[in-house]
Amino acid sequence: MPPRVDTEHLRPDPESWDPVYFLAPRKPSAVAVIIFESDLDGPHVLLTRRSTRLTSHKGQIGFPGGRLEAGDQRPRDTALREAAEEVGLDPARVKVIGGVDPIPALDGSLVYPVVGVTDAVIEDLTINPAEVAGIYMIPLEKLMKGNRKRFSFNLFGCWRHSFLYDCGAISVWGLSAEILAKADLRAAN
Repeated sequence: MPPRVDTEHLRPDPESWDPVYFLAPRKPSAVAVIIFESDLDGPHVLLTRRSTRLTSHKGQIGFPGGRLEAGDQRPRDTALREAAEEVGLDPARVKVIGGVDPIPALDGSLVYPVVGVTDAVIEDLTINPAEVAGIYMIPLEKLMKGNRKRFSFNLFGCWRHSFLYDCGAISVWGLSAEILAKADLRAAN
């Protein structure tokens, strides 16, 4: 499936985790930035709303993802495993097209965004209610540079600055917005 997104600016898919990360107090994480290219009017990006039953980031909008686990040899393993666990996306149906440099989370751990395309359709997905409260297919054009704004917010008594993408029913901000800004997703010509 040839991607209908420009991928030349993405970094190659990291081949492995740096061995130091296996020993770090806060293990790294990986997220799956998945672009759906079938049965939709143009490319769409998958976002999820985290379950309110989780201990962290309750109800927030983001990408499927999570921490490195035993058996994960590289960031793509973690990202695709998490996408399968959270929304039932078969890893065999995802073509990884690159990645984004790791981004530090608020707790200091690194998050590795892995970008992939799929020909799966939304009907192929099954939400795991223990982890995900909802899924969103956002048109790529709403997550491009022209729709990006800057805003500030106070979290735990500290002012922070973020990008913000207004997608109508939802807004994307924080680490997820930073991932989108660094991925700089755009339609191919």
